[in-house]
Amino acid sequence: MRCEENKICGVCGREFTPATPCTLLEEAGEWLSAEFWEDAGRLCPPCLENRARLALMYIIDR
Repeated sequence: MRCEENKICGVCGREFTPATPCTLLEEAGEWLSAEFWEDAGRLCPPCLENRARLALMYIIDR
């Protein structure tokens, strides 16, 4: 089995190891990264969660 290398978060600059999302907010943040911002795989789990929280508050469906 191949081990994934650590990455640097594109938002906060912290080093992280890519992993399967553990929370609903991480999962939502990952979806937003892939579908909305097109930066999937480049954000750490805390930034994914923060992105999902902010999207819930500020993205308005028209």
